[in-house]
Amino acid sequence: MTRQVDYLIIGGGPAGLQLAYLLQRDGRDCLTLESADRVGTFFELYPRHRKLLSINKRYTGYDDAEGKLRYDWNSLLCDDEQMSFTKYSEEYFADARDYARYLRDYAARFNLKIQFNTRVCRIEPLGGNGENGYRVLTECGQSLECRCLVVATGVWKPFLPDIPGIELTENYMDCSLDPDDFANQKVLIIGKGNSAFETANHLGHVTRVTHLCSPSPIKFAWQTHFFGHLRAVNNDFLDTYILKGQNSVLDAEIERIERDDDELVVTLRFSHAEGQRAVMAYDRVICCAGFRWDYSLFGGGCEPDLACECRLPAMTSGWESENLPNLFYAGTIMQIRDLKKTMSNVLHGFRFNVLCLSRIVQQRVDPNYEWPCERLPMDAEALADKLIRRVSTNAGLMHQPGFLCDVIVVDHKRQEVRYYDILPVEYVADSAFSENEQYYVVTMEYGEFKEDPFAEHREPDAAKAYQDAYLHPRLRRYSRGEYVDEHHISESLENDWRLDEHLGAKPLIRQMHFIGQADATQFQHTHRCELLKYLQAGLGIEDCSADSEVLPAHRSQG
Repeated sequence: MTRQVDYLIIGGGPAGLQLAYLLQRDGRDCLTLESADRVGTFFELYPRHRKLLSINKRYTGYDDAEGKLRYDWNSLLCDDEQMSFTKYSEEYFADARDYARYLRDYAARFNLKIQFNTRVCRIEPLGGNGENGYRVLTECGQSLECRCLVVATGVWKPFLPDIPGIELTENYMDCSLDPDDFANQKVLIIGKGNSAFETANHLGHVTRVTHLCSPSPIKFAWQTHFFGHLRAVNNDFLDTYILKGQNSVLDAEIERIERDDDELVVTLRFSHAEGQRAVMAYDRVICCAGFRWDYSLFGGGCEPDLACECRLPAMTSGWESENLPNLFYAGTIMQIRDLKKTMSNVLHGFRFNVLCLSRIVQQRVDPNYEWPCERLPMDAEALADKLIRRVSTNAGLMHQPGFLCDVIVVDHKRQEVRYYDILPVEYVADSAFSENEQYYVVTMEYGEFKEDPFAEHREPDAAKAYQDAYLHPRLRRYSRGEYVDEHHISESLENDWRLDEHLGAKPLIRQMHFIGQADATQFQHTHRCELLKYLQAGLGIEDCSADSEVLPAHRSQG
């Protein structure tokens, strides 16, 4: 007997649970398959040294749940504030075991429909290449058919660089965690990401020498704003290199690894020394080169297209397989759309991607589905108030700078404005949103940093916000997909542009008075006045006989 569902999710990690919650909340026929007997088993193993890199900030100054999510990077989206991860740990960087417990409680609290102990062995298309959905076969002989398949299995297979002798190395996934096993040894760690530095910090007090090696220099998250680059919490090892503590960070390509008795001999070619080569001997070599996606489940002529050295699946701006319709992806594998730019690789970014994905897949299956929006009067004051509230509290815009956006469709025929929240910027351009006569795309983005982000010149004039380097809101106006103009709102120290009516001109979070400003009240209101002028000009320039609304349906199913 084949079981049929509308939406089938493979994987009971954070992304699978998030999508299952959103679809079940909307009354959809949804089932999640999980290979283990519980959810969240990934976090029972990783990170190997148990500390999460996602911050867990309990006190933020925000009263609303939406604002709190800006500094709570672990909680899944839901309508119950009791299911906040801040109630599970007081640690700023929490223990991964607490997060596994949180995920189990989340699934139970919302009675998510999860079939445990179900390992998928094969995925087959229905109707050619999947235009009619998919058949999923399990190891226990079960057959399930779905109209929409979402793969949320994460990246858990180690990525092994193409180096002769790589099989002689140990791997981050299963190397010993006992520092005594490395006492008085010379250790080479392949990679310069967070897992490599996490390992180096764990071993540095017992090894004789520790080297980290990859062809490219270190990239710091505080420079690039990409949280997959090296985080400050992991960079203690750098002191022991720069201050000559017998450790080194090498920019070099590893040409080969060979065994010589009890040692591993590694041949290197340095990246910044005119091709200079060296041969070094180590007691142990640990590969911390990251993970890749496992696509072995697919067969029957429905192998998905791959990208990024076959480490990730290729997908459209709506997270749909580029070559297999009705196959979508959720979780960290979504990062291929903003690779090494924003935060789709980690939970606090992709939870908002999944929110948008839940709407995309509902629209695909249900022809009557209406994309949620808030309708506002054709009034610049009301729109400015809405915009300022959104950019001052929303976490999705803040955590996915320039990647996720809000969309404002101006409908002169109905004399209304429709406000749509959280969409990928590229999806808006690829969808029927771009066919509207007039619409705005609202993002939060960084400007350009010249050199040192800790010594950046700041432009104090709110009317020159386009020069701001730090995170700040941007509004871009379009007409039928063509860019018209844009407006920047000056950066805020607290990322909050609201004014509390009861406190006059004081910002909501903290009072700020600029010494020497002739009229502090006027200064604090400048950003809103500039926004109003921009909106008033935009709302008044279009002909009221413009075409009727274009529904935000995706143009292509492929």
